[in-house]
Formats: sequence, structure tokens, C-alpha cells
Amino acid sequence: MPDLRLVVAAGLFSLGGVILGALLMPFTQLFLERMREQRASRRAKLLIAGELLYAQMILRSASKLNGWLPVEDGMSLLPTSAWQEHRSSLVGHIDEDLYDQLVMAYALLETDRARFVMANRLPPETPLPQKEADGIKQLSNELGRLRRKLGDGGSGWPDEIQDELLNRIIGK
Repeated sequence: MPDLRLVVAAGLFSLGGVILGALLMPFTQLFLERMREQRASRRAKLLIAGELLYAQMILRSASKLNGWLPVEDGMSLLPTSAWQEHRSSLVGHIDEDLYDQLVMAYALLETDRARFVMANRLPPETPLPQKEADGIKQLSNELGRLRRKLGDGGSGWPDEIQDELLNRIIGK
């Protein structure tokens, strides 16, 4: 017959394990949830940074043309789907000022998309005014700056960096 002390010790050990498990469960769940949020935030940053890079390349190209960029589908020209789908994952994981800047940049992308679509109704030989080209290039540079702030590790094009330095020197 087992010793009563061994039975009591085994029972206390089991009870201690149950209590410890019950106390640690919420912390484990909290830790796992935090890890899921961080992965979602990193994924959102990469997807949005990629979308900004794509838009930046399109706008850089458009700013160098003599005429307006031909557009068949505005949504594929300057997509915003990554932003629409993943912006909520950034909340609380990036600075509020950066988030506000991203909101404004995406609003400008929506406006530019509409402007490119409307410009396609102009006669094909209609030139792109220099002021428009400069504005498009400036938005492209701004998207690059925001992309780098998101932390994608990329750098800017030489003329983009030169423009940024020039703006800092003259105080823009």
C-alpha cells in the first residue's frame, strides 16, 4: 500500500501544476497575441512599402515624359490595395505622424490617379506642363521618403537624394 505522504505529495504536486498552468495561460496567450500583431505589422510595412515603391517608380517615369502617361486602368496604374487592406495593422506600431503622412500621401495618389485618367481624354499630343511634371516628381520623392521611414531598408535614387538635400539647404 502506498505511503500516505507520497499520495499527498503527488496530489499537491499535481494541484500546483494545475494552478501554475492556470496562472500562466493568460500570459502565454498575451505573448502569442503580441507576436501575431508584430508579424502582421511587419507584413503590413513590407506590403505598403512595396506598393509605395511601385507608385514611386510609375510617378518617376511619368514625370520624365513629354506628354501625359497613357492609362487604360487607373487602379493598376497607382494601386492602393495594400494600404486599404493593411493600414489597420500599422496603428500602434508606427509613429502617429508617419501614419498621418501616409494617409495624406495615399490621398494624393488617389487624386493623381484621377488626374491621369482624366488627362487621357485630352488629345494625344497634349504636352505635360513642367509644373505638373515637377509636382509628380515631388510626390515620387515624398513616397520614397515615406517608404524609407517605414523601414524597408532601401535608399533613394541619386537625384531624389540631391533634391532632398537641396530642399533642406534652401529651407523648404
